Amino acid sequence: MLWIALYLPDLPLEVVNRVQAGDAATALIVDLPLAVSDGPDNRPFVLSANPRARAAGVHPGMTVAAACALATGLATLRREEAREARAIRQVAGWAAQFTPSVVLERSGVLLEVAASLTLFGGLARLLGQVRTGLAELGYRASFGVAPTPLGAWLLARGGHEQAGVRACLEATDLPARLGELPLALFDWPRERLDALAVLGIHRIREALALPRDGFRRRFGAGAQSDLDRALGRAADPRPCFALPDRFSSRIDLPFDVIDTALLDIPVTRMLAEMEGFLRARGAGALQLVLELEHGRSVPTRITLGSPAPERARARWQRLVRERLDRLELKATISAVAIHVDTLHGFGEHSTTFLPDATRRAQSWHELTERLSSRLEPGALFSVGLRDDHRPEQAWRRADGRPLRLRPGPASASASASAAAATAPRSRRERPVFLLERPRMLVCAESRPQYQGPLDLVSGPERIEAGWWDGRAVARDYYVARNRAGETCWIYREPVDPSRWYLHGLFA
Repeated sequence: MLWIALYLPDLPLEVVNRVQAGDAATALIVDLPLAVSDGPDNRPFVLSANPRARAAGVHPGMTVAAACALATGLATLRREEAREARAIRQVAGWAAQFTPSVVLERSGVLLEVAASLTLFGGLARLLGQVRTGLAELGYRASFGVAPTPLGAWLLARGGHEQAGVRACLEATDLPARLGELPLALFDWPRERLDALAVLGIHRIREALALPRDGFRRRFGAGAQSDLDRALGRAADPRPCFALPDRFSSRIDLPFDVIDTALLDIPVTRMLAEMEGFLRARGAGALQLVLELEHGRSVPTRITLGSPAPERARARWQRLVRERLDRLELKATISAVAIHVDTLHGFGEHSTTFLPDATRRAQSWHELTERLSSRLEPGALFSVGLRDDHRPEQAWRRADGRPLRLRPGPASASASASAAAATAPRSRRERPVFLLERPRMLVCAESRPQYQGPLDLVSGPERIEAGWWDGRAVARDYYVARNRAGETCWIYREPVDPSRWYLHGLFA
């Protein structure tokens, strides 16, 4: 077994400040010292501080009163442990794309990755992907690698608090690698740590040098068990995190905003969480709900859809941006959330040098997604055929349905497109553009005129139908072309052959 520990030292600060990308000027909090406090109300202390506050001399452990004296305009927020727990579950859902064995800790997660190393190209590459992904989510992590979960967690915490060894790949090396770490990294009671300090025992190697029986009698069986579990001398079973059946993520904004452009960073980070979660579930999403909260007012819910199951963050991000760019807000935004209620099976597409039918269908789906996000609801619709010879009655508009080649995933649509391409074409050509109402043409010397005189290319084709519904037509259709090269679909009626009508234009 090989465990990777992700210790999030600044989690209390990051969960309230995920709208800010480092010290970027586009952040909602611009160059403002910020600290998160904890402890009793009458004497709170600083738990975490952002770079601007630390530059002014604010550090964890000092009282809030002293911090306010050092940093002018210091903003302080109370710690919210419920929000931290929710953030850890979101990180665990994202990290499950690397391994199904994810364990929750109070300030981070543990990943068992022995079976995943070959898939991700080795430990170094896997650590690089995890580190980059966490930064995209808005978290800074300290890493520890060890054959035991507790050993990896101690290395991660020790690596954050002091420079030293952060990785141990062999269980036999654990006593030497963990020996210099302070015993304070264990979550032991203060009384136990003080009693050890009186004896001059501050580090793990010093505790290991004591007789086991005497150490157990003096400091309890729990302390000896922790040492044994860290070194792999005792079993350390951990319950794995169970992925939920739906995705939901929410980010509270530090203050209300009215400009949707300021939502780009939190939305991007939630979409990155969603992509990792969907990869872990081997699934994609057909529908995503973006929810903008307005305090006590009714939230604004924006539903975005995809013709085929999709999980790529870039695709959803483009759709969200296009929808937000034309959104007219009537109230300020206090929080933003993303929900995916239904998961669908997802199949990756292989990369090829020449685009095949599947790739062409995928491009078609991308186009319909972008058009749907830019246009009003119902502006993009699918077209179905009707069993009627009259051109204006031969098709129908399917309102309320997504525009697809055929219902189903992109692969099925691609197969339908390939079959249509190989099917024999009809002898009767039909124009791409059909006028809503036929237009009467001017005739000169018995020749119809449209941008000049028209020359008949083919015809006539008699269409006579509609007697059963009271809208009977009897027409002789011709294909004609003018001197500009435009090809038209015109007709005349047997009852009055001198009148010509334009009904459609060929591409």
